[in-house]
Amino acid sequence: MNRMMKRLRHVGYVVEDLEKSVGMFTYLFDLDEDDVTYVSPDETGGQVAFAFIALGGIELELIQPLTDMFREMTGDTETGITHFALEVTDIDKVVSGMEAKGVHLGYITPNGVFDTGKKKIAYLDPRDTGGNLIELVEVTGAESG
Repeated sequence: MNRMMKRLRHVGYVVEDLEKSVGMFTYLFDLDEDDVTYVSPDETGGQVAFAFIALGGIELELIQPLTDMFREMTGDTETGITHFALEVTDIDKVVSGMEAKGVHLGYITPNGVFDTGKKKIAYLDPRDTGGNLIELVEVTGAESG
């Protein structure tokens, strides 16, 4: 299983004010405009706004929930770390291996691996991982950022 893990891809962090938080990180770490990629509420059906910040070889995924439903999906965290994501070489094999160990998919992807066309995503159920929300990501196509 370890050989299928490529790297820590990102850490998800819930914020109350996305613009303010991006401004703080930009100031603290001397970030350039190119270091931040936004995903607007228009792109998420009004559920959430994201900013991905390239920082030290990984990304910090800032998450501003805009609905109660999405806040619940992040574990009702006011602010702070909600999950970490691992990039894998073969998500289907990793998921099968996890299921053999009694770890199921849950949270955002309880019904299987979600394919965006550029990457495949799955979340492991925190009830099976000691309360940790772990995201698995396999890049399958051209991806920006």
